[in-house]
Amino acid sequence: MRFFNLFLVCLLFFFVACNPNGVHKINPDDEGDSTAVSDDDSDADSADSDTASDGDTSDSGKPDADSSDSGKPDGDSSDSGKPDGDQADTDDPNNDNDVDPNPDEDNSTYPDDAEKCANAGGTWNAEADEPYKCFKTVFCDPKPANSEWRVGTDTSYDIFYDVNAEAWEPLAYATEYGDGEPQPCQYVCAANALPEGPAGDECKLICSAKFNGTNSKITIDSEDAPSIVGLDGWTIEAWIKQSADELPDYQIYPVLRKGTSTSNPEYLLSGYYNGSQGNGYGLTASTYYSYQQYGNPKNNQVNATLNTFPEGWSHVAMVYNQETNQYGGGGGWTTYKLTVFINGNLAKTGNYSGAPTFIPNNEPLVFGARNSDRYFTGLIDSIRISNTARYTANFEPAKLYADDNTIAFWDFSGDAKDAKSGKYGVETKIQYSTDCKEE
Repeated sequence: MRFFNLFLVCLLFFFVACNPNGVHKINPDDEGDSTAVSDDDSDADSADSDTASDGDTSDSGKPDADSSDSGKPDGDSSDSGKPDGDQADTDDPNNDNDVDPNPDEDNSTYPDDAEKCANAGGTWNAEADEPYKCFKTVFCDPKPANSEWRVGTDTSYDIFYDVNAEAWEPLAYATEYGDGEPQPCQYVCAANALPEGPAGDECKLICSAKFNGTNSKITIDSEDAPSIVGLDGWTIEAWIKQSADELPDYQIYPVLRKGTSTSNPEYLLSGYYNGSQGNGYGLTASTYYSYQQYGNPKNNQVNATLNTFPEGWSHVAMVYNQETNQYGGGGGWTTYKLTVFINGNLAKTGNYSGAPTFIPNNEPLVFGARNSDRYFTGLIDSIRISNTARYTANFEPAKLYADDNTIAFWDFSGDAKDAKSGKYGVETKIQYSTDCKEE
């Protein structure tokens, strides 16, 4: 027995000699552990004064994962030290695992006003007053067609950039017809042009006369009115525009009429009218003549009819021509014709039974009226009277111009001037329009 006790003493001495940390006192943890838990991690923190136990929540030393330590745990949520995922961390946010709510602002710098100006394409003038420090030059071209720069105005101007609102001041061409304050660049519509649009931002050429159907007309003095007497062929034509809702009922309302007081005009070309009893639409051409062999005057009137009203601009023409037909042996005869064309299509022909002599009158030529009781409603773009039969078969009508065969031409580009004679008609309640037959 004495030998056995000596063996135990030697064994205890050997155990102590082999353990470099000496003897530990092993305590149960403070949350009521009744069993001591040996520290089996690799805690290398030399400042720990307690046992580096896993899961200990009350140690005052430096355990690895507990949730209430005041030391330096790695992942708990209430430490005052340096936890890795704590959103309230202020001493070392670079070690946090949370998402930075403003990552772009950490290292960014705001551009100054000069940089904002340059980014907007402007030029910076630090010496200028606000809001004129940032500016750029705007050139007014392209100037609207059919317009001219106003006298004394430049063709460019400066606009300014608001660096706080990050916006250029509003831009707009200004005309004498527009609204608001004028800009330094201003234009006016050129001669024979009118402004179009709510702010007058386009100038369009005047090219038609507007007849109101009540009291408007243009009167050409008798001595200035062209005559068809003595011509072997002639053409009277016009571009007109009427509304189907304003057509008269089976009444001849002239586009032009040579003669105001007599019942037989030297020549007449009407506008459209509603046919009798709803029978389509009509248009009338008429001349006053006498037969050479008989000497008795007669009115030759041709009434063309059509089933569908031609909306928009319409070309109407009356043509007088002679056609000679020969026999096989060399003889022959001549046919005299008065033909009405509507939009280039032959609508109606009237044949004379003999060679006519047209009878002149000494009365004015009137556009848009007969005497003082019938007035044309609509637009007339142009009227041309020629000394030749321009059309003898169907054709493609075009905008009218004066040429070598023209004896009178009115284009109504702001006045009632005859382009061939240079003389003016007398206007009564006439307005002019930019609604025109296109080229």
